[in-house]
Amino acid sequence: MNKITKGAVVGGIGVALLLGGGSTLAYWTDQAPVSGAAITSGSLDISDFAAATWTVTNNGTTKPVANIATFKMVPGDTLTYSTTATVTLVGDNLKATIAAAPGAGSITTPGELKDRLQTTAEVNGGATAEITAGTHTVPVTVTIVWPFGDASSPTLDNEAMNETVSFANFNVTLTQVQ
Repeated sequence: MNKITKGAVVGGIGVALLLGGGSTLAYWTDQAPVSGAAITSGSLDISDFAAATWTVTNNGTTKPVANIATFKMVPGDTLTYSTTATVTLVGDNLKATIAAAPGAGSITTPGELKDRLQTTAEVNGGATAEITAGTHTVPVTVTIVWPFGDASSPTLDNEAMNETVSFANFNVTLTQVQ
């Protein structure tokens, strides 16, 4: 074999080794930072419940209750608890529902009086309301009814005399919907 052929064969083998190994070839790269920004999350909050007022309606007449702690409820009474809550939603595209939930667990003391009372709650005039971003004052109303007379069980009202119930575990809940 002549020198030129030997050189070509050795050179070809060298190129093949370089290409096959791949790690011995160099290539160029570059990078630059992307201009970024801080991303901040929003929030939702219920706060600042206003002083509540209580009223009682019986036989079509409504009057204020001066002190709920000393008020004595009787069959036929409808007690109404009214307040407002400040609701703040911070966030682009943020929507939430607000709901008041007295439910059966709101009156925590066992007894016949608890079983006689019916509670309902409203926020912003309904069972739930949709709130959008911003700060809003939302009315909250809870109604507690002691129905007058029950023909199916006339002794139930008598068994509820001189009992006390605790109106507790009442929540106003704000839940994101979007």
